Amino acid sequence: MIDRRLVLGMIAAIATIDASRIAFAKEKHHLNGKDLLGENIKKNGRHKIYTTGKKVDVLAEVNNGKVTAVTAAGMQVKKVKSRQKLAEMTPGITLASMQLAQADVYYYGYWVYDDLTDTYIWFPADYVIVDSSWVEYTA
Repeated sequence: MIDRRLVLGMIAAIATIDASRIAFAKEKHHLNGKDLLGENIKKNGRHKIYTTGKKVDVLAEVNNGKVTAVTAAGMQVKKVKSRQKLAEMTPGITLASMQLAQADVYYYGYWVYDDLTDTYIWFPADYVIVDSSWVEYTA
């Protein structure tokens, strides 16, 4: 005979496992904004730099050689900064001694997100206007 406590415990365990699976279902993408933008950094205006999984175009607004905003229809965008190089800026091998020397270098990203995906588009400091509106990135 099945004990009532055993059945309730099994239901609670299944619910916990299912809830944790849902909480971690969000996809994260870290992209190199410098490569996505390319030569368009020299042209003022709005430029398509990426298309999300939901087929939404991500647009970068460029003014005088700086990215001033990133927008995506129906998605939220926030400005974040990090000392970690989350999107490879230049191809090749980075030596450990070089990483230590770059500890105070910040990378600036636009976090484009909805309920299913997190997309981070990272730029070097000379591609954006650095002010106090950038918040620290937390993984």
